[in-house]
Amino acid sequence: MFRNRRRSKEDFAEEIRTHLALEADELASSGLSSREASRRARATFGSIPAAREQFHLRSRIAWIEHLSQDLRYALRALIQSPAFTSTAILTLALGMGANIAIFSLIDAVLLRSLPVQQPDQLYFLKYAGAKGIGLAPPYPCFERLHAQSKSFTSMAAFAGGPYELKVRIGGSLERAFGTRVSGDYFTTLDLQPVAGRLLTPADQQLAPATAVISYDYWQRRFGLNPAAIGSNFTLDNTRFTIVGVAPRSFHGLFPGHQADFTLPMTTMLLGPHDGAGMLADTGSPWFDIVARLKPGTSPQQARAEADTIFQSYMQQYPMPPDLRRDVFNHMVLVPASRGIDDLRKQYSRPLLALMFVVALVLLIACANITNLLLARAVRRQREFAVRVALGAGRSRLVRQLLAENTLLFTLGALAGACLAAFAIHAIDHFFSSGSQPITLDVHMDWRLAAFTAAIALLATLLFGAAPILRALRTDPNSALKSGAQTTTSNHKFSGIDLGRALIVLQIALSLILLVGASLFLRTLNNLYAIDAGFQPEHVLLSTIQLLESSYPGETQRISAWSRILDRIRSIPGVESAGVSEMTPLDGSGRHVGFQPNGGAAGGLNMNTVSEDYFATTGTRLIRGHSFTQSDNLASPHVAILNQSAVKEFFPDRDPLGVTVHVNDDATYQIVGVVQDVKERGLRQDAGSFIYLPFRQPYDRNFRMTLSVRTALNPEALAPTIQKLIQSSGPDILITRTETLTEQLDSSVAQQRLISALASIFGLLALVLSAIGLYGVLACSVLARTREIGIRLALGELPSRILRGFLTETSRLIILGSAIGIPASLLLARAANSLLYGVTSNNFATQILCLAILAAVALGASLLPAHRASRINPMEALRME
Repeated sequence: MFRNRRRSKEDFAEEIRTHLALEADELASSGLSSREASRRARATFGSIPAAREQFHLRSRIAWIEHLSQDLRYALRALIQSPAFTSTAILTLALGMGANIAIFSLIDAVLLRSLPVQQPDQLYFLKYAGAKGIGLAPPYPCFERLHAQSKSFTSMAAFAGGPYELKVRIGGSLERAFGTRVSGDYFTTLDLQPVAGRLLTPADQQLAPATAVISYDYWQRRFGLNPAAIGSNFTLDNTRFTIVGVAPRSFHGLFPGHQADFTLPMTTMLLGPHDGAGMLADTGSPWFDIVARLKPGTSPQQARAEADTIFQSYMQQYPMPPDLRRDVFNHMVLVPASRGIDDLRKQYSRPLLALMFVVALVLLIACANITNLLLARAVRRQREFAVRVALGAGRSRLVRQLLAENTLLFTLGALAGACLAAFAIHAIDHFFSSGSQPITLDVHMDWRLAAFTAAIALLATLLFGAAPILRALRTDPNSALKSGAQTTTSNHKFSGIDLGRALIVLQIALSLILLVGASLFLRTLNNLYAIDAGFQPEHVLLSTIQLLESSYPGETQRISAWSRILDRIRSIPGVESAGVSEMTPLDGSGRHVGFQPNGGAAGGLNMNTVSEDYFATTGTRLIRGHSFTQSDNLASPHVAILNQSAVKEFFPDRDPLGVTVHVNDDATYQIVGVVQDVKERGLRQDAGSFIYLPFRQPYDRNFRMTLSVRTALNPEALAPTIQKLIQSSGPDILITRTETLTEQLDSSVAQQRLISALASIFGLLALVLSAIGLYGVLACSVLARTREIGIRLALGELPSRILRGFLTETSRLIILGSAIGIPASLLLARAANSLLYGVTSNNFATQILCLAILAAVALGASLLPAHRASRINPMEALRME
């Protein structure tokens, strides 16, 4: 191309010289001297540099004009083939839309950095040992690091992931989420407020108490009213003033979880909890540290300095050598550019597995498009031959086809982006619902735009190349001598039948996706089939908070819970009701020390429950008896163990009647044994549990969950139950209402997401493969019409024609399965950690998926095969 451009410039220069020479010769023939003739010729011609500039301008305009012509012609060609265009765009939209949607999740969960200035300079400071990395060192050590460290421009502590708050604002008690931070928190992150100001070290003073709210809370609660700045709310009997609004895009350092309120760390001293003890505790870690590295300082230098300060601190507080070695050995710096990585640890493997799945779907879709383009190129061979015969160069032909392919794949990518927007909304709703909602900031930005453009360009270059190569191989003489119908349709390159090879690839990939979807569905089914120790059907859960200032005494709280239970039990249709500190699969837990008389000490989990809790959740009583209303403060303290606790602490004796000690400061007598209940996850062991009656509480129970079993639809009773709860006393806040079935679903959210999406993509791959197979066979029938007509005219039976096409389909299925089955075994083994109760080499699943795929493929081939067997020989022989 550049050589042609240089030749054009040289030709133009030679043309100017020739013109001037001819003009000078004509003037010289009239009697002028040669010098004067040359001068007048140049004067008549005008400015030569201007002529050159005009020539270059026309060249550039011509290039733009040619591009515009190519695009207009490509658009007309696509409009004139609506069936082909709509099929191709829909196929591409499905494949690309799936990829864009899953990539948006990967971007939000795994790739996106915090919306702060220079996030790569942020590091978490954590202690570490032989058993791994922990949290930040105790708060007094943080204060020493903050004062003595020279490697960081600033450093801050923060606590809360975030945690629940009960705030009174605008006269009503509301549930919110908050985090507590040291004064340099926003300075370290280098953030600017949307309104008002952010927290500073001066806000560490206890009076006046201040807070910063998130942009989303400002929008949701105040409607973006500027008057929110300076307004007040009450928390833990302390009056706080809202001084500012955090940036809109900033949701905290825990991706997926947003803090409505950001409070100074020292406000822990104002609450009813032991905040002063936590801040002064020299040995307990309970928060994190984030610091911004000073420019010019390496992370290794900063770590060495922090470790020196940490070692000096630890020397003042001796601890057992094994604990020091295993846990508190040294300091490490962990990159903080993406925040705390809890969400990434939970969803990284599932999302990467789904990205692999949608990549296979896109391959199937693009293979379909390649077959469509090849078939279209076969039908257009006569057109290509005519254009070549009329003088069109091969490069012009390639440019035209490239413009058509680019336009087609671009339209497919745009349609895919629109489909992805709907899919993203649905997936975002999936994450934000349930008992443990996850807030993902998923939106179209430059990353998604770049990803969309990249896959569109890559697909254009890779899968649009085959028809271009086909056009380049067009022989004008042979194409013009025969009609399009007699032109071969095998699309052979180097002896390979490309169309059928792509179908084999589609069958193999579809089989892989179907096997994967089946394994994930069986995993989810196996999880639901686990005996988790409770019956979730027809149980409604309502988490209730009592405000500490309104219920300061133990008797008052017990009376409030009893009053709520009495009112709920009186509702028609309610079979039983109970309260508890934790419910099955809510993800919480509380570990306490445990010492039975005459037995070894240890630890287990504790739950405080009411007398009808086990009957409400459907947990079986194995031995002894359950709690009663007479198990109160005036009666002997009693407790119930689960089966795992009996196996651990009473392997060779009867636990009933044995006195046990909890944390060395409370004594209970065992009166019953219940079955194990999975509290944290279906994949995890139930663990050892001790249950205490709520009328004999171990400590203050301001927060309990009401469980209600009903013969009716529990969701229909929810409004009545909520109304009765709130009318049972002042300052009662309902923070969450859902069914126990929904809580069970939330506990397997990861498996549900994988199973649902893998099933959708598996079915999509099956449909695309069927369409691709139908297209190839239909094109084959069209191209072989004369051949089939001749065979029928010579006496071949239509059934043999039909059987021949079905046999061809069977060969493709066999070849595809020969590739797909071993590949699915290998990939299932790689995803073995995501499976439960099913092995990766489950041949029954392979056979079932292969049978489904074969049935669909044979069904897709039946129509073109039947059409081939019904061809009229006389009409076929007359076709050209």
